[in-house]
Amino acid sequence: MISLLPSIDLRRGEVVRLHQGDDQQRATYARDPAELLREFAAAGATRVHVVDLDAAFGETPQRELIAKLVAGTDLKIELGGGLRDEEAIAWAAAAGCERVVIGSLFLKDPARFAELARARPGFLVPALELRGGVPQGGGWREGARFSLEELAAVLRGLPCPALLCTDVERDGTLSGPNLALASRVAALTGIPVIVSGGVASLADLEDALLTPGVGELIVGRAFYEGRFDLAEGFRRLARRNSPERQKPSGLTFRIIPCLDVKEGRVVKGLRFENLRDLGDPAESAAFYAADGADEIVFLDITAAPEGRDTNLTWVQQTAEQVFVPLTVGGGVRRLEDAERLLRAGADKVAVNTAAFERPELIREIAEHFGRQCVVLSVDARRVVDDEGGERPCQMAQVDPEGRLPEPGVRWEVVTHGGRKARGRDVLSWIEEGVALGAGEILLTSIDADGTREGYDLELLRAVAARATVPVIASGGAGTVAHLAAGLEAGAQAVLAASMFHERTHGV
Repeated sequence: MISLLPSIDLRRGEVVRLHQGDDQQRATYARDPAELLREFAAAGATRVHVVDLDAAFGETPQRELIAKLVAGTDLKIELGGGLRDEEAIAWAAAAGCERVVIGSLFLKDPARFAELARARPGFLVPALELRGGVPQGGGWREGARFSLEELAAVLRGLPCPALLCTDVERDGTLSGPNLALASRVAALTGIPVIVSGGVASLADLEDALLTPGVGELIVGRAFYEGRFDLAEGFRRLARRNSPERQKPSGLTFRIIPCLDVKEGRVVKGLRFENLRDLGDPAESAAFYAADGADEIVFLDITAAPEGRDTNLTWVQQTAEQVFVPLTVGGGVRRLEDAERLLRAGADKVAVNTAAFERPELIREIAEHFGRQCVVLSVDARRVVDDEGGERPCQMAQVDPEGRLPEPGVRWEVVTHGGRKARGRDVLSWIEEGVALGAGEILLTSIDADGTREGYDLELLRAVAARATVPVIASGGAGTVAHLAAGLEAGAQAVLAASMFHERTHGV
């Protein structure tokens, strides 16, 4: 899902636009910034990108004006410009800014930026300003000390909600955004990109909608000069993002080993029972990463039943050794629990029992860290149909026409590590979870789990047809053919445990 981000650049209290960052090529617009915020809200905006150019040029920051703007609107303010130290970041947070854009500090000291990003998960947006694909520093006048690849390596796994990417050769030119560059940066960093520079028309928005990795599109000069109808842009996004039109992301198919953890050890059983000890979590994760895993999922399967937090020790040990994305679930009951896991090295957090009992938890995590960090884990069990007969799982064939389940077939949500049936329809719960902000669904069939007879394809097809975010198939994989069948049935990723743990197949 992509969104528009209207921009206000402030220079000595006035609304301006620069050409390629040059203060001598400045266009001043006779617009009151407070009135602009009201205009943006009326057009459909929820977030605005505000830049303090005075601070960016090393002059006195316009803090009084910015604080007044933040206090006078319900819009979320993303602030950039001259935020070069911890004091400036703390001031922006205290002023009520939703998040801050950090450029110079990130380019000069990436390690320090990483420390600050971990200390304030979901608040810091790194900025990459590129000329010919090369990072620029010194007000876009010189190359940075680090290459794009080196900076991207620092960013992977950091709890940053987005990354601002500016092609400085297109900034203020109305020549169209460099979407290919944005997609490359998103792939290198694993962070959704805010595209800045060159947006000229609604056609650019349509192109951005088709570009993998683009999360937001900044609109500045094109709006001020009447070339970009902001209200129409938001209307098009509303139509495109409606449940009827929205499709899952264009991410490549992924193969994900799953490690169930109990008391600090990897375990595996049948339908969540009769667990066997399979070794150390960090060692297992390192093995799978070296074998080619796209991601790794850890589930602390006894944290929810025992009402305790996830043990961070094995999460930290794994993050220090493994450099593929890590999703960790189990025991996430509060926003603070998610923050602890992200600080410990997780890239995403999976929520299950606590989210079912308090759905607002999904929204809280998504709004604070970005929905890309939220995986809604759903354990599903087939139930008796309306005529009183038990319908067995049908996991052998993929329906080439993608037909949905026959009347009477349904699945209920089960929580507490497969111990507690909740009577809630799985499809309706997933729809609610996505509406609240879940960015991905981890769908486990309890009936199929551990059987190695294949995924419950009927369940998977039903969920994939209704979900508007990527679905990870889980429960029952035993062969490569099962993985392929899960992808054909609509999953964007396939998760397996037994077939990898027992070395029946390598990743």
